[in-house]
Amino acid sequence: MICLDELEEDTLRELFNLSFGRAAATLSEMVDGEISLSVPCLRLLSEREIVAHLLELYGSAIGMVGMRFRFVFAESRAIAGMALLLLRAAEVAHLLDALYGNHLPDELLLQVEEETMQSTGDLLLYTCVSSLSALLLSEIDCAPPHYYRGTPQQLSHELLPERSPESGSLVDEKWLLLRVDFSLLGKDVAGSLLLWMDGAALPILKEGLDRYLADPLA
Repeated sequence: MICLDELEEDTLRELFNLSFGRAAATLSEMVDGEISLSVPCLRLLSEREIVAHLLELYGSAIGMVGMRFRFVFAESRAIAGMALLLLRAAEVAHLLDALYGNHLPDELLLQVEEETMQSTGDLLLYTCVSSLSALLLSEIDCAPPHYYRGTPQQLSHELLPERSPESGSLVDEKWLLLRVDFSLLGKDVAGSLLLWMDGAALPILKEGLDRYLADPLA
């Protein structure tokens, strides 16, 4: 991967795995069930490749909670990012059933879907992103989360963070993807937590990873 060496990539996967592990523990308590997690995936993609990637993984109808964030290392050293809790649209109802502990009738589902998904996503995404920020020794700015339903093409503008002016143009129109897939065992729910980060800010991320490697107990 451009800019990051093999050790830095492995470290980033490890830190993301630790961070999402904390979020997964929270979700496990919320649904009173066991959660299975995949090995973290790390890729560098263009916006066109992102849409194709999501279509391949989740199909043409998705439900997601998105939260924009920035890892701030100094006034002019920041990484823009977007955290996403993403499921196939058909599985949103199953997640809501798991959260409420019973099957929700359709009329009630329509009333609680947006608010419940938004609050659940807020808790899980902030837990993951703030944990990763702490491991990288950065400050964090987060925007309120939003819930979306639609096709990957329709939601492409909501999938990605705004680019940081200070990040330069090292990687033109590329975004760094961190992804962990999860499933709620026995509850017919499978989804993913994704972090997109501005690919042009990879040198800043590299500095944060190198600081962690130099003193992982800091």
